Amino acid sequence: MNMLKKVAWIVFLSTSFSVRSASVWKVTDGENSVYFGGTIHILKTENLPLPIEYDIAYAASDKLVFETDIDGIKTVEFQQKMLSKLTLTDGTTLQSHLNDGTYNALKTHLHSRGLQIVEFHRFKPSMLALMISMMEFRANGFDHDGVDQIFASRAKADGKAIQWFESVDEQLDFIVNLGGDDDNAMIKHTLDEIQTLPALIDDMLSSWRDGDLEKLNKSLVEAMEKTSPKIYDSLIIQRNNNWMPKIMQMLKDRPTEFVLVGAAHLAGKDSVFAKLEAKGYKIEKVK
Repeated sequence: MNMLKKVAWIVFLSTSFSVRSASVWKVTDGENSVYFGGTIHILKTENLPLPIEYDIAYAASDKLVFETDIDGIKTVEFQQKMLSKLTLTDGTTLQSHLNDGTYNALKTHLHSRGLQIVEFHRFKPSMLALMISMMEFRANGFDHDGVDQIFASRAKADGKAIQWFESVDEQLDFIVNLGGDDDNAMIKHTLDEIQTLPALIDDMLSSWRDGDLEKLNKSLVEAMEKTSPKIYDSLIIQRNNNWMPKIMQMLKDRPTEFVLVGAAHLAGKDSVFAKLEAKGYKIEKVK
């Protein structure tokens, strides 16, 4: 669930780890293999070190593949472009994009966090949804680099090849268009999720920690599809479909890749794993 880091609820967190089970898998096609690691995009310091299975997959791989260019999204140029695309420049304000009920609910939430809604009037709803989600995670102590950044830095230091599924511009377009045209639904979904965040995190924690894709599907993926079908379509279905041709090519070449993506992309009927299983590929946990 990277990316927006991620739309924030694909931010899976963990407080403890089992050395016998983790969100790391090996997909095999004859003699060729691709490793997959379910990622958490932001962590607490106490979540480290990561399970040894990640190290096993890393050591066995020649190339790492991420959702996007992790260094690219940290550049000043990207941050400026993101701000320009997610700032209202047509004379409207946040209030004019939301109905009274949604606006007042948002105002109440921000006030409870010591913030005034007028401070955010110049932002598009998609930007604000991302901001308030990340505020909640930060407020709960999640301030450490996530799995993606840890392995991107490690690969860079070790001289391993790095690729990504989506360019930074594609990621930005995704953020801008998140939720389609229904700004109210997106803000409402974010506010609802914040209210249930502690319980949601607990469920995501244990399922990610154990590599329990069935539980992850029940606690997060199916709930996302039910409550926010447009976001589910753009966040999960469309992106998984776009990634599949690249993954299929990886399974035909000789270099061994380690694909690190949000764990929500690996769980459920529309997941990358479901698509690979339908094509007859062997999927097994790394232990």
